[in-house]
Amino acid sequence: MRFPVKFPTLVGILFLAIFVGGFAYFFERVIRLPSQASVSSTPTSVEITNVSDTSFTVSWITESAATGAIRVGSDTTRSQVIFDERDTTGKLGKNTTHSVTFRSGVPETLYETTILSDGKPYTQNGTPYKIQTGPLLGGVTSAFEPAYGSVVTPNGQPAQGAIVYLTLLDGQKMSTLVTESGSWLIPLNLVRNEDLSAYLPFQERVTEQLVVRFENGESFATTDSLNDSPVPEMQIGKTYDFRKQQANAQIGAVAGTSTTNIVSLTKPIEGASIATTLPLIQGTGITGKRVSITLGITKPTGGTVVVGQDGIWRYTPSVPLSPGLQSVTMTTEDENGKSIAITHAFEILKSGTQVLGDATPSATLTPSLTPTPTSTLAGEQMPESGNSLPLLLLLIMGSSLLIVGLTYRTYLL
Repeated sequence: MRFPVKFPTLVGILFLAIFVGGFAYFFERVIRLPSQASVSSTPTSVEITNVSDTSFTVSWITESAATGAIRVGSDTTRSQVIFDERDTTGKLGKNTTHSVTFRSGVPETLYETTILSDGKPYTQNGTPYKIQTGPLLGGVTSAFEPAYGSVVTPNGQPAQGAIVYLTLLDGQKMSTLVTESGSWLIPLNLVRNEDLSAYLPFQERVTEQLVVRFENGESFATTDSLNDSPVPEMQIGKTYDFRKQQANAQIGAVAGTSTTNIVSLTKPIEGASIATTLPLIQGTGITGKRVSITLGITKPTGGTVVVGQDGIWRYTPSVPLSPGLQSVTMTTEDENGKSIAITHAFEILKSGTQVLGDATPSATLTPSLTPTPTSTLAGEQMPESGNSLPLLLLLIMGSSLLIVGLTYRTYLL
């Protein structure tokens, strides 16, 4: 009995279809999906701001939430990894906005900086970002007062995590993150000129450009030093010109500022819910003045800090605070030597309690300081070893050819 001559050909076509389908499936799962994921964590809108003699800030945006850090090194210092300003709990948080500040630099030194997004290195056109610190400046700083304001999303919610960029006419670019209440504050007394060689000379009215970047858009504003304390509320997606109006500073306005617009308690804000038992206490004051901090209600603790040259003071308790209602009181003197006290109440959440609002998710891996090889292509992730694609393709092709060959031989016999 003779079998149809074309039957083996049909079997071959069947296995060829299986092969093509398998190849398409693995191409989609192994090649395209990782490629799409890598694009979403690629840094965009990279900015270098807040450059001083010992520090600078690198900020950027990613399409999807990703961890953020920078690797910084120079000819005379070893490379070190610096994490996002919000990563204070020992774990890397995932955000779409990223702001990392390097604070241990040396004056007039060139630093090579690589962005680490989701642990993958990104450079500028194949080479690390090159950032030159400014010279050490002496003498009197400028008399510009802090600029502050608030930012909301299109639906009126605080734009927590948005990045605010402020540039004074003929001055350097400054930046800060929007807090959980939607407020922001940038000290201007240490702003330098564009080449960083001197503090920006004080003028009563100086034009300021504001850019706010967030995960779902941007906002732009033009104002001046007479209308920046506070800057009227800005909404993502809109453009403003505040130079034609005189903004009136209010007692206890954005960021909890006092009537002088200099002494303030900015963190934590009144009524805040905090997930850490070691919260950052921060505010502004007169450079060189002492600030006394009292924490707690039933068992008060505290300490003393000195306001830095940038007009900012920071304090972190050495002993964890207990969950529940807490308070913080800061006491200092204003420029006239008058004593000022500001108190905020806040809540320390129990472990595992979700923070009200959109909490920032944390990564499951503790950050590692192991240097990562620099990518040779800007904006492209480093190739990973151990890719299983070639092996999978060889297995599919080999199995298909073997089955077709055996089937054809069987029918011939």
